Amino acid sequence: MIRRTSSYEVLKSQVQSTFDFAVVICYSVPTLKVQMKLLDEGKINKLPSPDYFKSANTTIELREKANGYKDKLATYLFLSSFAFFENYITSVISEVFNLNVTIPTKEFLRNSLDNNSATKAKKALRTNFDHRHTQRYDKFSQELRNNNFIESNKLISIIAVENLLKVVTDLKANQIPEFLTNTIKMEISQSDKNSFGTYRQLRNDIAHGDNPTVTMRKVKEANDFLKKFAGKIDDFLTEHYIIIDNYRN
Repeated sequence: MIRRTSSYEVLKSQVQSTFDFAVVICYSVPTLKVQMKLLDEGKINKLPSPDYFKSANTTIELREKANGYKDKLATYLFLSSFAFFENYITSVISEVFNLNVTIPTKEFLRNSLDNNSATKAKKALRTNFDHRHTQRYDKFSQELRNNNFIESNKLISIIAVENLLKVVTDLKANQIPEFLTNTIKMEISQSDKNSFGTYRQLRNDIAHGDNPTVTMRKVKEANDFLKKFAGKIDDFLTEHYIIIDNYRN
């Protein structure tokens, strides 16, 4: 039994990686400020050379660039966390449904339909049931299987999953709660809907250049919520949409 999906583990890893990077930044900027002070006082001859960029900035320019770095870092962390969550939704739905339905290639599917249209075996199996002909039914059923026949219920499942995955790929953030409740049939509390809506709006405000205040505390609160929300989604999907290994019809 799957306890957590691979998509959830990727989400955790991505978020942890960005926060690890933030830790490095929170050490680096204060250290740079100390180095600049020492340079200005003549106690060192130069600053360490930066990676990827030319060391052409004066200490005045560097201080201007570092000004407000905490708010900028918090904003970038929040945007990353929200983007990782959106990607998780697409990824986990694809992962779970791919575990349940094997999508054949277009060529295989087309050949199956072409080779199994109006065949003698199909016609024989579509007659009214007669218990005297059970061996005949077995024979023609095996003949269809040997010809890569796709049963109608399996074909419908393939079509449904393909269309669902297309919907998920184009899913907008504001559609996620409705998709989970109406399509996946997951109950979401009003509190979770409100919180998600608040963080979605914050993401939109940032993207539209409204420059909302984003503190590190708010980022941690948002990340905690998104992680818990993803955990609830993961629990629901693994509980109801993962095949039970030892279940027998």
